[in-house]
Amino acid sequence: MIMMNQKEKFYENLVISDEDRINAEKSLKSKRIEKHILIKEKLLTWNKNESIEYSKIASTYRYDKRIRYTLFKYISYLEEFYRGIILDSFKSDTVQNFWNKTLEKRLKQKGDLNYALERIEFSTLLDQCKNLPDEIKKKCLLLSLKHLNTNMSALIALRNAVMHNKFLLLHREYTKCYVNGVDNSRSANLKANILNLIQFLPYEVGENCAKDINACKEDRNKEGETKLDLPLQVVITI
Repeated sequence: MIMMNQKEKFYENLVISDEDRINAEKSLKSKRIEKHILIKEKLLTWNKNESIEYSKIASTYRYDKRIRYTLFKYISYLEEFYRGIILDSFKSDTVQNFWNKTLEKRLKQKGDLNYALERIEFSTLLDQCKNLPDEIKKKCLLLSLKHLNTNMSALIALRNAVMHNKFLLLHREYTKCYVNGVDNSRSANLKANILNLIQFLPYEVGENCAKDINACKEDRNKEGETKLDLPLQVVITI
């Protein structure tokens, strides 16, 4: 029995036009083969037929990338939002007993709060936000949030997946969070984690995040690109 190579495995049972084969070869060269095979195998589990259209694989890849870029934008906003509030509140009054050990260590290096805030990780920033005085936590919009520790842990896991360029639609290492809009108001899936991010954002910013996520499924194809053909199972609507 002759073993097929990975490219042959990808093209097996694949419905693809001559034009899309050119696009596929470019995509396989730049993004490599294994990720395409993983997407194909996942989509096949939802398909009644033994074959799958290349357009569905390409569209899922493109859709995931759009979601990832959108989440990067709003997670970055949230980081800047928290850092800015802390800096504005304590720039001229940096001696405080509520700094966590990491931020305090950074502060001692130069005595500059902006320097210190720019050099702590997101998880450390969130930990610091939890320990701020109530009037500052209110500015961070944290006083009204329930399940804060659990939801912050989920936010960190989502941020790490986005920043490390994980394929979000297939990622299985999200953390459970409590949000409205999912079954039992608790879930560890991607939609729940997006909703969790939104509830940390200022209201209008969260609304824009939801709109941008929903817009990721719109057909914005350029001439010559594979047509958008998203499987319904991967579509996320906020």
